[in-house]
Amino acid sequence: MAEIRAFRGIRFSAASHGRDLGDYLSPPFDVITPSIQSELLSRSQHNIVRLELAPLNGEDRYGYVAEVQQQWMREGVLIRDDKPSLYVTEETFSYGGEFQTRRGFIAAVRLEEYDRGIIFPHERTRDSWVEDRVSMMRASKSVLSPLLMVFQDDIRRSVGGMIRAVAGGAPTETATMSGGHSMRLWQVTDPGSISVIHSLMRESQLFIADGHHRYEAAMRHRSSVRAHREISPDESINFRMMHLVSIDEPGLITRGYHRVISGASSDELDAITSLICEVCDVESWNGDVDGSDMSDVLERFVTDLGPRNGDDTVFGLFGAFGNRGFHVAHMRSDVLSGEKEENALDRSEYMRLHRMILDVALGETRSDDVVDFEHDLESVVSKVDNKEAQMGIVMRSVPLPEFVDIVSRGLRLPPKATNFYPKPPAGAVIQSLEGSL
Repeated sequence: MAEIRAFRGIRFSAASHGRDLGDYLSPPFDVITPSIQSELLSRSQHNIVRLELAPLNGEDRYGYVAEVQQQWMREGVLIRDDKPSLYVTEETFSYGGEFQTRRGFIAAVRLEEYDRGIIFPHERTRDSWVEDRVSMMRASKSVLSPLLMVFQDDIRRSVGGMIRAVAGGAPTETATMSGGHSMRLWQVTDPGSISVIHSLMRESQLFIADGHHRYEAAMRHRSSVRAHREISPDESINFRMMHLVSIDEPGLITRGYHRVISGASSDELDAITSLICEVCDVESWNGDVDGSDMSDVLERFVTDLGPRNGDDTVFGLFGAFGNRGFHVAHMRSDVLSGEKEENALDRSEYMRLHRMILDVALGETRSDDVVDFEHDLESVVSKVDNKEAQMGIVMRSVPLPEFVDIVSRGLRLPPKATNFYPKPPAGAVIQSLEGSL
């Protein structure tokens, strides 16, 4: 059973004095580009990006994080709430030309081993990324950004009803971020309301939508502390701050997580493109790549790829075959009919791409060196154009029913296979890992 707890969050004090909270927030570490980082640094000298993505040019970036965070606490830039709280959120944003709203709440959730069937991962992780987050937690003695978790509400959607009721009142804080994304936050301290949500969530299974590396970092950090001392059950280190959203929430958006190939030898690159042609029907896409605004081109290309239909496998290519154009690859049905596929994971587009093309051409070990991940399609194009990458592979989103089918079976997709949008920002609430919740 999932154990949801209220906790005394750490928040930016200036937001409670009339300043827009958005000046202090940033995306989570793994989607911050240099241009985003520069824009955030210009918004405020206290933007959380200074901690979430510490400078890479110093010898002790983790020491820098610890020093700056301690200074902000001493100066009152960051203040810890007096009462254990849940934090209801309402995010508004534009997607696909439509206005979207996504509601949820931030809470501390007890860490659980995956085999207990309470918290479910869905993708494999890379050890170096996990270790980076462990080092960050040790330095800051806190977690700066919540994991995004999805859960299935009961048939009456009782949790959703409580969240909507809270969101009907005046918010504690508001945040306006880049790209028209905004968020309102309500601090809930009433013990009765907290108890009801705690009880309603008790039978819920939680699925990690975004934050596998950060969750495993929390588990690893707790284990390293346990090796040196006993940890009492109610210590904060046993819990991880999470942003929980019902799978029925209409603003729960998924997008494709793309692949970029870089550092491949000419033989490896030839092997990838040869395998694509061997198992797929490949056709050129006739969009005007050079004469139009690239964002419009990409929107049309993604639209033409369309949503997944049944268990078909379709992906896009950019910069393949020695030209700058786009191609569409349809995996052939006669190839798929010869595959032994026993479950939704085997049939997913991401697994088929890795199992039948990338891992065959490169080997699983070499794939980690050559295949990188990019959530932003414009960045894929930019990297290929600037010779930072040799080819981009444009992926469609994993449909939510397929996601639930895979995750509830305890199966895992390849790394970076889901791209839930928007990602919960870092800095709205910070969880201290010292002492009790």
